[in-house]
Amino acid sequence: MTRILRILFALAALAALIAGGVRAGLAQAPAPDKPPVKTRTNPKDGATMVWVPAGPFIMGMSDERIAALVKARQGWKAEWFFGERPARTVTLNGFWIYQHEVTVAQFRKFCAATKAKMPAQPKWSGDAYPVVNVSWDAAVAYAKWAGARLPTEAEWEKAARGDDGRIFPWGDAWDEERCNNWSDRQQVGGGYQSMKAAPVGSYPQSASPYGAHDMAGNVWEWVQDWYDPDYYDDAPDKNPTGPTFGEMRVLRGGSWGSSSKSLRTTTRNAEAPDLTYHDDGGFRCAVTAPAPR
Repeated sequence: MTRILRILFALAALAALIAGGVRAGLAQAPAPDKPPVKTRTNPKDGATMVWVPAGPFIMGMSDERIAALVKARQGWKAEWFFGERPARTVTLNGFWIYQHEVTVAQFRKFCAATKAKMPAQPKWSGDAYPVVNVSWDAAVAYAKWAGARLPTEAEWEKAARGDDGRIFPWGDAWDEERCNNWSDRQQVGGGYQSMKAAPVGSYPQSASPYGAHDMAGNVWEWVQDWYDPDYYDDAPDKNPTGPTFGEMRVLRGGSWGSSSKSLRTTTRNAEAPDLTYHDDGGFRCAVTAPAPR
């Protein structure tokens, strides 16, 4: 009997060892590669665009998820999510969106071609930096010149978060080194380590699932929509374009002066469309065009 028990124990140990090896192998298996980013160039301004495919995504935040975040993140408050509720499934047509924010050099080219006034840029700025101090109206004028448009708020959010409802463009975990930001410790955060915008593309680690950069931090971005904090309550669930009228236009994405609470993919901000004195505000464009082959 003792010999039989020893054999049984040995067999059980061997089975456990094999099972553990299988589990370890599964854990160490490489994650499947992300689908390649699909790009094209806008010939008018030379901007690289990335493709966002048609289909549904989760827009906004649910009460349950807000409660979980407030519990998990010290100092976060439920009122910060005002205007982001309820979460809902929104379906969009496919579209192209600029991989980066419009730069000073691109906007200067537009001004030269149209005789528009070039807005004053901060001392720290340069050709490769995002253009700032630009009004919503000027952003719309640029987009029209470039054969583009501003993205709708829904398009911007899908391009930033993908179809899995992530909190930040790279995932659910906050990482201040992934974007140009003001850290939660009230110190200069992010890999660029300076209280100013960074040249576009300085944070490739900030890329969204579709390959758009700087959709968290660097500069706030104008989108097409008028702002209404209650719009989500009865907004269309297919290709929403925002309220038909309002007093302020929506900005998305946060900036170099934002902490993590404002860098979420669902954060909504709003300003008067003629605002021109914000050195942490710019824009990127979107284009309606056929899908890549």
